[in-house]
Amino acid sequence: MRPFLLVFFMLAGGVLGACTRTHETLTDPLVPTVSKVAARKAVPSTDVPNLLGLTIDEVSQRVGPRLPVPPDFTDPVILPQARRLGMLDSTALFRTPGVSMVASYDHQSREVHDLLLLGDNENELMKRAQLRLGAEAYLVLPVFEARQPNQLMGLRVLATAPNQ
Repeated sequence: MRPFLLVFFMLAGGVLGACTRTHETLTDPLVPTVSKVAARKAVPSTDVPNLLGLTIDEVSQRVGPRLPVPPDFTDPVILPQARRLGMLDSTALFRTPGVSMVASYDHQSREVHDLLLLGDNENELMKRAQLRLGAEAYLVLPVFEARQPNQLMGLRVLATAPNQ
């Protein structure tokens, strides 16, 4: 065989051998690798329980500037209640790396009544907002779309403690 062909076959064999993964070390699937741990830590989150009981100005200082709520946004719980009682609460939108949320607050006292976390994945919202079911300081309630009652709009978070 010619030296050129011999070198070509040796190189081709080396390339094919590299593609078969026969020389790779196997990792234990139960032990998290660095990339899996980093991926878990990379999920952005917002500490929503620590925002309860604050004024709208304090929430704005912690999570960023207030944004106007889109004109077509309708909270299926707050708006009908406000119309019935003849008063409208103020609302503000906040977008954080972890969640988007609408804060309902009293315009005069600036006290935040509740936070509506927007999204259709309950588990993901709970994780990103650092919420847990059964907490004593707050209550988490699902909110469904008014026009599509089977579609989750988000989670409403209400403080249950008087000073929270």
